[in-house]
Amino acid sequence: MWSIILICISLLFGCQGDIADDPKTFRVVSYNVQNLFDAHFDGTEYPEYQNPKKWTERSYRMRLDTLARTLCDSSLSYPDVVVLQEVEGERVVVDLLTSHLARHGYGWYATAREEGGAISIAIISRHPLIEAAVHGHSGGRPVLEASIATDDGVLTIFALHAKSQIGEYEETEAQRLALMQAVGAASSRRTGANILVCGDFNQNPDAVWHSGGIQTALVDVSHPKSEEYGEAGSLLITGVRGSMLPSWFYCPYLDEQNTATGSYVYGGVWHQYDQILASYRLFDGVGWEFESFRVCDLPSLVGGDGRPKAWNVQLLDGVSDHLPVLMTLKRR
Repeated sequence: MWSIILICISLLFGCQGDIADDPKTFRVVSYNVQNLFDAHFDGTEYPEYQNPKKWTERSYRMRLDTLARTLCDSSLSYPDVVVLQEVEGERVVVDLLTSHLARHGYGWYATAREEGGAISIAIISRHPLIEAAVHGHSGGRPVLEASIATDDGVLTIFALHAKSQIGEYEETEAQRLALMQAVGAASSRRTGANILVCGDFNQNPDAVWHSGGIQTALVDVSHPKSEEYGEAGSLLITGVRGSMLPSWFYCPYLDEQNTATGSYVYGGVWHQYDQILASYRLFDGVGWEFESFRVCDLPSLVGGDGRPKAWNVQLLDGVSDHLPVLMTLKRR
């Protein structure tokens, strides 16, 4: 049985950072950083990170520097919240903050992972985390929830990293579905809240149309079986910004105005695995409202072919096989 082995919230510094807050804008970045392990051996690391002669403090610090430069790139405008996947644990987050991000006002964080797992999910914020919780389920990796105090009320973030597509499709899909059931159950208890669901879903938003009749974790509301699948635990998503139901989430990739091809390449094909979903309250014309979404294909993150520069631990080269995604909210 899976259980949570780590959840932590901490204020590292009581002083303000050197970045002025914009009270009318709120930005959230979600980024799968591809296996960011520290140099301390715990026994749960992937094998390629268990050789102290190869994976050293120097190589670890090099990766931290690269991540910090990405998150502090001017094109991201110092996001208010950063959601990370595939960090080893709390030590990585604390090192990232104390060495790089705290000076910019990032002082609150929460992390979580499954028992015995090698990697964690993390939420880092420039605004106070006033509440946090972890939601476990039968599918493995947990969902991390954090409530963040903003200039216009509380914003609730659900952070996740779904099971990959490696393995038997029906079995892995069952784990992704269990994760969405946990998200749906937890978010339903936040009636009327401003909610974002962020992370690596390891599934394209249009998956239900290509599943061969298998129920998927994410289901487009225009699918004939969307109501049935929604009642059975799928998370219902739409690209239409108006007339959203409380149980639906807006997915920018499904929007007709979307121009983003994807954030991850596998087998030569772009995938839209990295997502930020927005609740209906972010489209009601009051308080925080959805403004924009984009895949951040910074020049430092992509190669000459336009694909992500995947991290290669053997060559100690590259960045990540995913690109970060950014959602911007505006106050009305």
